[in-house]
Amino acid sequence: MTTAPSFPQHRETASDLRALYRAAEARAARLRVIVEAGRTLASSPPDAMDAAAHMVAQEAAHLAGFARGVIATQTEGALGGDDRLCLPLEAPASDGTPIGTLVLEHRIGTPSAEDHEALGIITQLIGGALAAQVREARLATLLAELLGAQEAERSRVAHELHDGVAQSAAALARRLELASDGDPADLDQAARQARALVRELRQVIAGMRPPALDDLGLAAALRQLVDEADEGSGVTLDVALASRPPPPIETALFRIVQEGFNNARAHAGDGARIIIRISEAGSHYRVEISDDGQGFDPAAQAARAAGRGFGLGYMRERVERLGGRLEVQSAPGQGCRLLAELPAS
Repeated sequence: MTTAPSFPQHRETASDLRALYRAAEARAARLRVIVEAGRTLASSPPDAMDAAAHMVAQEAAHLAGFARGVIATQTEGALGGDDRLCLPLEAPASDGTPIGTLVLEHRIGTPSAEDHEALGIITQLIGGALAAQVREARLATLLAELLGAQEAERSRVAHELHDGVAQSAAALARRLELASDGDPADLDQAARQARALVRELRQVIAGMRPPALDDLGLAAALRQLVDEADEGSGVTLDVALASRPPPPIETALFRIVQEGFNNARAHAGDGARIIIRISEAGSHYRVEISDDGQGFDPAAQAARAAGRGFGLGYMRERVERLGGRLEVQSAPGQGCRLLAELPAS
């Protein structure tokens, strides 16, 4: 008797093939989303990066079985739930502080382990792109401040040369012409005018880099800075250093005090007291500039990137480039405190 053939093995193999095919399609779809995300973010200019990131977020949502994907702030991203998946966005090689959150909302499916792996890659791409956007914006701001400071310095020197040195030199030339006959009075006046001209030139040079900083050190240069400001008893200067800092650190300390002191004078208000302290603590130099003036809102000032503290971005960049940190504490009506720390070497 002949037994009819059965094909259970063939049916199982066909089922396996269909499963493998679906899995291959799913992997291809994930890879396609990742590649397109990378291309979109890499090809987007800084002013279009936010829109590109939101587009990639929407594609990530569809990939993982959600109806909507957005880029949210950290506070918004901290809100979770059964119908929402929140993934932190971190900058490459950062300290782990999120710069935003990828929020997937309105779940319509269950993401697989492979989907989660793909989402991890996408969050890295978005985080890197947004971090690069922040860096470029910061560099653009610093460059604008640097160029503005350079232009202001050129303008200051030009005015001082024109209004002071040039006029004194012209008067000296005229006096020398009058003294050509050998009149002792004219010669004596010419000598006085020549000495005055030398003093004016030295003042212009000191505005660029005080000779006292090279000749006498930081404390003397800062005392000269305060004395020339003619602030009377409203300024307290305390420099407590065991030894002279290395030249790059000494220059940075002077510029920090110069910028912070000028900001306090310009914005603290009439009658405000200013305290400047420089000390050496272990392996760090510490600068503290405080005033009891009208104060300001640091968050609002940072958003405006204008008004009080103009140039603080460049100061912060100088400090961080030397491995230090800069902190500004203030509030309306409560004065301002600027704290900077620089490594001793």
